[in-house]
Amino acid sequence: MVRLTPPTDCGRGCARINGRYTEIMQERSVAPPLIVGAGPVGKGAALFLARDGLATRIIDEAEEPSRHSKALAVNPRTLEILEPTGITEKMLALGMPLRGLRLWRPGKSLAELSLARLKPKYPMLALSQATTERLLAEALEKTGVTVERGTKLVACRNAPDGVEAELRRSSQEESEMIRCPWLLAADGAHSTSRQQMNVDFPGTTFLRPWYLMDVSLATSLEGDWAHVVFVDGGGFVFAIRVIDETTRSASGDPLWRLMSNLPDPIERIGARQTAAPVWESTFHISHRINSRLRVNEVYFAGDAAHIHSPVGARGMNLGLEDAWVFSRLVKMQRMHRYESLRQPVDRRVMKRVELLSRMARGESLAARCFRSLLPSAVKIPPIYHRMLATIMGLDHPLTVA
Repeated sequence: MVRLTPPTDCGRGCARINGRYTEIMQERSVAPPLIVGAGPVGKGAALFLARDGLATRIIDEAEEPSRHSKALAVNPRTLEILEPTGITEKMLALGMPLRGLRLWRPGKSLAELSLARLKPKYPMLALSQATTERLLAEALEKTGVTVERGTKLVACRNAPDGVEAELRRSSQEESEMIRCPWLLAADGAHSTSRQQMNVDFPGTTFLRPWYLMDVSLATSLEGDWAHVVFVDGGGFVFAIRVIDETTRSASGDPLWRLMSNLPDPIERIGARQTAAPVWESTFHISHRINSRLRVNEVYFAGDAAHIHSPVGARGMNLGLEDAWVFSRLVKMQRMHRYESLRQPVDRRVMKRVELLSRMARGESLAARCFRSLLPSAVKIPPIYHRMLATIMGLDHPLTVA
């Protein structure tokens, strides 16, 4: 049993870890609250709660963390909510501040959005998700909480006294049955928890695949800016430096993440590849959000609650915001407010990212017309600031009221 500093009384949803509480849980065979999924969202939630003295059990089906990074940027909001944990200081030391976003047509600059215009407390930071997850894991372990890897959620259901769950370790044939006060589902886009709760996941999917690669490039693109190249006739290429302490280029040239709805992104940006890609992937883009973020004592966060394109770097960052809000509500005994607080925010962000994604693709005449007007539009202060706020994750207040 994990021992943490006892918090103030926070009701059934919180585990007060002292001798007497441990005895009561053993008598009732009630496990600590369960977090399913040990990506950045699950680990973030466990860390925020642990720092308040609230013990959780966190499991993940994977035997070890993924070596590939989905997210490559940490926004100012995330740096702000991680500040009390000490992680922000480490991120700032490891990452590279981004000056902004530059928009191009092949060989021609269209516009630039300087992130300094919003004057946030922290910069937008180029830093890999793999590094972010490592820092979260190290901070979590210091609280005495360890991720149980190779442990799968097989089934779960709400019960009169909380949640009943069936867990299975990869090394064992028999399942473990537990009862816990609540369950936070952070188990990704194909969430078992969502399926078990029969929660709808409505939204849209782009028919054509997108292409991704992390590759060494010789390029004139400045590394402390993110770049979007709009291809004539439709299509785009997004480029950002990969800042990861463990991934190195075989050629010694900077490593870049390229993402595009076209299969030949390197030649589209006028760069030269200098080594084999360290990672390539093809994937389909969906924009979806759960019809419910709470079913009694089962709650959803991160990709288990909403998914969207990587445009705007909002996925991991929005999920960590979910985790932070959830942890504050647990502490305040107001968990019932989670869905009403987060669903409108998550839905608005998803819609904005979908709009930006459709514009970037340029696959319709309307989208290409919008792209052609963009250089003039960003000169209008309200539009400029709205785009910056969306990119930086500052397009809504952070509240647990």
